[in-house]
Amino acid sequence: MKRRILLIFTLLVAAVSNAEIKVEDNQMWWGYFNESDASKLPLDNGYLGYGSACTIDAAIRIPVSEEIVGVSTIKAIRLWLGNDLSGISGDMRLWISTKCPTSGTDAVSVDYKQTVQNKTLEGGLNEIELTTPFEVNHREIYVGYTIAISKNTYPIMAYDGNSVPDGFYYRINNGGWDNLYDYGYGNLALQVLLEAETFPTNYVIVNDFGQKIRLVGKSLSIPVTFSNKGQNPVKSISYTYGTVDGNISDEVTKSFSSSPMNTSGTKTYNITFPADEEARKYQKIVTVTKVNGEPNTATVNSGTGFIINVAEKPSVTPVIEEFTGTWCGWCPRGIVGMEKIHEQYGDRVVQIAAHSGDVMAISAYNAIINTFCSGYPGSVTDRQYDADPSFTGLKNVLSRAFSRTAAGSIELSAIWDSEDQKAVVFNTKTKFVYSDDDGKYAIAFVLTEDGMTGTNSNWAQQNYYNGMSVSNAGSDMAWWCTAGSPVTGIEFNHVAVAGWNVKDGVKNSVDSRIDVDKEQEYTYTGNISTNTLIQDKSKLKAIALLIDNTTGAVVNAAQSDIADFATAISDIESFAPKAQTEVFDLSGRKLQSTQSGINIIRTSGGSVKKVLVK
Repeated sequence: MKRRILLIFTLLVAAVSNAEIKVEDNQMWWGYFNESDASKLPLDNGYLGYGSACTIDAAIRIPVSEEIVGVSTIKAIRLWLGNDLSGISGDMRLWISTKCPTSGTDAVSVDYKQTVQNKTLEGGLNEIELTTPFEVNHREIYVGYTIAISKNTYPIMAYDGNSVPDGFYYRINNGGWDNLYDYGYGNLALQVLLEAETFPTNYVIVNDFGQKIRLVGKSLSIPVTFSNKGQNPVKSISYTYGTVDGNISDEVTKSFSSSPMNTSGTKTYNITFPADEEARKYQKIVTVTKVNGEPNTATVNSGTGFIINVAEKPSVTPVIEEFTGTWCGWCPRGIVGMEKIHEQYGDRVVQIAAHSGDVMAISAYNAIINTFCSGYPGSVTDRQYDADPSFTGLKNVLSRAFSRTAAGSIELSAIWDSEDQKAVVFNTKTKFVYSDDDGKYAIAFVLTEDGMTGTNSNWAQQNYYNGMSVSNAGSDMAWWCTAGSPVTGIEFNHVAVAGWNVKDGVKNSVDSRIDVDKEQEYTYTGNISTNTLIQDKSKLKAIALLIDNTTGAVVNAAQSDIADFATAISDIESFAPKAQTEVFDLSGRKLQSTQSGINIIRTSGGSVKKVLVK
């Protein structure tokens, strides 16, 4: 169970330890955190920690692509701590591991560990020489430290400058790791002392820049990040850009001598790619040709991304996935936010409340929670936009979601497979606004239920807003300020009660060959015969999510009530013309013959039956 991380921001000047390690000619300090950032650390008031006694791990990940580390031996580690160390109990443990530790860092799975006595720790800079140097040998490694705290304290230091994907991992009590990249926490204040015969110089790589969508005939500006992986500060770079299969630009030079790119530093520039005329996917490339006026020595000097040209802009149905639990005292904020969103937008927005650690939790949503949830309450919209699930937070991200350009659309109809309602038949129709020979899309299916409730303590909602003033809690939370805690007898809406391939979608539910404006139809049957969570099948909502497995994002979505099986048959029969045998699809459209999916067949004798064709 993940816990919300407590964060305090204050900017004060850093203190420096007197005991500094002498750096030899064949050595250098390396880290995602730069020494120049130390003056911005909030040492006096603290930054990250926890509100009660616990064990904390903080670490960085160094992938194989960091060549400057791969050729080196780690001789020492230095880190910055807050000035108030009174809450640290026991000694610190430094550790290095070729795998992310899944249990305590004193376990044998950690490749290297070293104890640092508590009495030797100082506020500000701490430099610790390793008793045994660690040879990296071109391996992926994790470098971190473990401390125990006995009270509310915030000793972990980080800087929220140019955060990188591997710059800060964090966990409490040996639980699940949180990758804090892009959450405003910055990079962990930790560096390693490297030693090598020679270090790479004039070595700049281009980070891959993902996938973007634009209308045909429009240019597009994309932020592209360059990283210095060499020993020397970089004062200028030269690069080209264009399409992988041709149309490469002339060389462009960027100079920044007044603020050079230090080792592990980055620079991000918006590069405008000119318009392409076909509604298809184009692979784009950016190549760094020179560094400081000399040839770039990087083994891989290019980064790539994709631009999808679309013929039109389909309407978007955003998907909010809220992360909540009855044990979470702050989660009433998400309950209120989701209800107010439903009041304003209705079925224009798909809403899914993914519970964790309570009676409404389902295993089908574990992968989504582990990937996108950084704390409770939390939310992700279209698996692209994180937000606090208050009404204001959700409304802000919805404005972005509604305005984005989608690669395609999806429609959904759903019926019970029989009168005993043991399975739901989802029928989808997808249509893309571009062509691709190798599309990587799939459809995920979810059932949500409204009005869920229970009388025992498992259904009681913890409520930290109880006793707060409305002025502090906000007017939206007024009812909860006097509701007591825990709150019993409430109804939970939008609850995910069943799901099938929720993260990546059902394999082969979308053909890899997609053609602009060509409709694809798919039928899936979701069995709920053993589901004991569902309370009232009349309050279920069927949901289909069109997933882009290149990015993991939700392209578009659709939702539907579940039609009664007998009613669906009756509706077809009432308008079916006389014929020896007639075939209809679920929408009542007459077909020449049966097709893949659900078919409604009426014979001349008046009988009507449903046939599933795979």
